[in-house]
Amino acid sequence: MEKRYLQLYSLGESLQKDFVGSLEKVANMGYTGVEFAGGYYGDMTATDLKAKLAELGLEPISSHIMLEMIPGQIDYAVELGLKYLIVPAAIFGTEVEAKDLAEKLNEVGRLCKEKGVKLGYHNHRHEFMPSEDGTLLETLLKYTDPDLVCFQLDVGWATCSGIDCPEFIKKYAGRICMIHVKECSTVAGPEPMMDFFSFPRDEKGMPVIPKELLEKMAEENKWNVPSGEGIIDWKAVKEAADAQGAEAYIIEREYCYGDNIFDCVEADCNYLKSL
Repeated sequence: MEKRYLQLYSLGESLQKDFVGSLEKVANMGYTGVEFAGGYYGDMTATDLKAKLAELGLEPISSHIMLEMIPGQIDYAVELGLKYLIVPAAIFGTEVEAKDLAEKLNEVGRLCKEKGVKLGYHNHRHEFMPSEDGTLLETLLKYTDPDLVCFQLDVGWATCSGIDCPEFIKKYAGRICMIHVKECSTVAGPEPMMDFFSFPRDEKGMPVIPKELLEKMAEENKWNVPSGEGIIDWKAVKEAADAQGAEAYIIEREYCYGDNIFDCVEADCNYLKSL
């Protein structure tokens, strides 16, 4: 694979501690581009960050930003040269809520299109809860305008939910703009999304999550094993995704299985080179 991207969320606190240094390490590993997380750009202007990325040979392809924040971020994204703004998650659990979300995605997608970027949606596991259309994600696919909204398929979470990703991609050919390469070791089935807004807040306004839930989340993150060592047939995924026009394959790592996250994402990059 000639183009290899990293979702910078994978780097965790390292990105906050040394933003530019982290980008330099990513480039030296062999990644050719990056996807930003949470609208965090290291407190750099779009002009300065664009110049730094060009110096490092990293393409700024996309950014994960919560839906309600996107209208205020479009101009920065355009100046930086992003092609996509991706909604990383949304809390919904019924068909009615999925249809309502689809309407909102269409509205914001129209704003993005007017400025020359494309809006996308990234899945976790709750989108594969059943609906009249098959799954809630398929309800989103049905009620979003293909001209305004595309989908970034996280193959790891989809596989974990029990989805045959190559067949899913073929079924919705033309709607999958990018692939998140996240290796998975188990099929656990879909699960409703945790509503973090339902938890009490601490003095800093952060949700206070019960210990047992934190432990559960930590164990589930361990399902993200080294790329190529899990249960996913990545060659079949790539064949199906390429055939319908997927533009990018983006590593996202939930779990550091070694002593250093940079070693883990470098191994992931090397795996992408082999595909």
